[in-house]
Amino acid sequence: MKDDTVILAGVRNVETKPSEPFNRPVLEFLDQLSCEIRRERKQYEQLAAFGFWCRRSHLEEFKKRYLDGRPRLGRGIIFHIPASNVPVLFGYSLVMGLLAGNSCSVRISSKSQEQDKILCHILERLLKRPEYRGMRRRICVFSSQRESLTVREMLSGCAGCVVWGSDLTIAKIRSVPIRADAVQLNFPERYSICILNPVRIGSMTEDELKNLAHRFYNDTYLLDQNACSSPRFIIWDQAQESEETEKTRVRWWNAVAEEALSYDLTAHKAMVKYELLCRYAMTLEGEIGIRRYKNCLYTIRLPDISSGLDKLSGLFGMFFEYQGEWRKAVGKLVSSRLQTITYHGIEEQDLVDFVIKNHLLGVYRIVPVGRAADMDPIWDGQDFIAVLSRQIGREV
Repeated sequence: MKDDTVILAGVRNVETKPSEPFNRPVLEFLDQLSCEIRRERKQYEQLAAFGFWCRRSHLEEFKKRYLDGRPRLGRGIIFHIPASNVPVLFGYSLVMGLLAGNSCSVRISSKSQEQDKILCHILERLLKRPEYRGMRRRICVFSSQRESLTVREMLSGCAGCVVWGSDLTIAKIRSVPIRADAVQLNFPERYSICILNPVRIGSMTEDELKNLAHRFYNDTYLLDQNACSSPRFIIWDQAQESEETEKTRVRWWNAVAEEALSYDLTAHKAMVKYELLCRYAMTLEGEIGIRRYKNCLYTIRLPDISSGLDKLSGLFGMFFEYQGEWRKAVGKLVSSRLQTITYHGIEEQDLVDFVIKNHLLGVYRIVPVGRAADMDPIWDGQDFIAVLSRQIGREV
C-alpha cells in the first residue's frame, strides 16, 4: 500500500508519555496559538472564532470543571479523524485531546478547506519556535488517503481515537484493528432543530430582530448547514396560525435573508440547493409551502411531521419549517440522531424537563440561538476530558 502521507504540522512519531490534563505548557501554547490566529486571520470567520475559543481564559473555565481532587493522566496518543466538510473541526478535536493530557495525531483530507490549511501553517510555524520544542513532539497533523498505511498504523497503536463523520466512515474505521484497551469517541451523522416563539419575535424592534437573525446566520450559513449542530427544522411554537403570526414569520425570514446577503453563495452551492428544492417539491407528501427569499434563502413549510423527516437535509440556506405546539413537534421529530435544540422565546428549563420526563432518546444539547456551534468538552453527551484521560482510582 503506497504511503502518500504529508506532514503538515508537528512530527510524524509523537511522544507516547501522557501528562496531566490542562497542564501549563499546553495552556500556554494554545493561548499563543489563539493570539497568532486573531492577529492574522480576522477575515476567516470560523478560524477567527476558533482562535477566540482557545484563548487561555476560556480554557481555564473548562479546567475548573475537573478540579475535583481526583488524580488524572492522559492515555498516550489519541488519533483523530475529523470530517472534512466542517472548517477547522480538526483544530477543536486536537485541542480536546491535548487538554486531556495526550499527544495527538490528526489525519485531515488532502481536499481539506482553505481555513484548515491556514491553521496548519500557523501551527507549524509556532511549533518550530524553540520554546515549543516539547509541544512539537506531541502533535502530528498530516494528510493522506483514508485507507493509507499511515492511518492503519496510527489506529493500531493509538490509546484512543476520535472519529467525526458519516455512519459509513465510522463503520470503516471500526473494521480496522485497534488496541484492545483503546477508547473510542465516535460522532456520527446527526441533525438539529430550532424552536422560535412568534409572539416574542413579533414584539422585537428592528435592531433586536437583526441581532437574532445574525446569530441564526452564524448557526447555519457559516458552516453551509453541514455541521450536525446547524438547525434544519424550524418549529414555530403556536397553537394555531393567524394573520399576525404569518406576518411575523415573513418578517423573520426577510431579516435572515438580509443577513445572508453576505454569504458566499457560489454557482455550485446555488445549483445543489435548487436541485434539492426540486426533489423535495416532487417527493414530499401533503401540501407543502415553498418560498424563496431571493436566491440566498428557501423555506419549505410542512403540513405535518411524519416519520423519516430526520433524513431531510437542507444546505446552503434551505430550511424546513412547521407551525405547531413545540412539545408535540419535538415528540414527533425526536430520535437518537437529534443532537441540538436551539431556541428563542422558550424557557430552557422547560425544554430540559420535557426531555428528561419523556425519557427521549435524542437531544444532546439545548442552547440559545447563536450558540449551536460553540464547542464544549461535553459534546453529543460525551465528555472529552473524562474519556480521553484516565482517572487513577485509590482508596478514599
